Amino acid sequence: MDPVNKLEKILKNNRHNITKTRLRVFEMLLKLNKPISISDLILLGTNIDKVSVYRTIDLFEKLGIVHRVWTGFKSKIELSEDFSSHHHHFTCLNCSKTINIESPKLEKELHDLESRYRFQLIQHSVELSGYCIKCRADSN
Repeated sequence: MDPVNKLEKILKNNRHNITKTRLRVFEMLLKLNKPISISDLILLGTNIDKVSVYRTIDLFEKLGIVHRVWTGFKSKIELSEDFSSHHHHFTCLNCSKTINIESPKLEKELHDLESRYRFQLIQHSVELSGYCIKCRADSN
């Protein structure tokens, strides 16, 4: 199903309409395809009211359209796995750059651990922190 149609269906099933702001925020997240802070999203969304963006993100989070990626006490948002493939993240502790990681090998290992410890895994996320190549070079 087309992502916009899927968004419309989720909204309608939860008694919400697709508004211009909701569609614009969704399209920006879809195009970015990476975690972004809400303040950076507001800067990208020229001509979108700041309060409307916060309300849209709040609604999207409640409906499972987006989720937060945490680094310490700070978070970024990205589309949920309903709209993107399952992945994890590297986040730079200096510049906050976040890189998506897709690793079948890591997924296999996590499921092997699930079996070994007789644990029923429902969901998981791996968030790795460190320094990107640019920040490492700048510090030398």
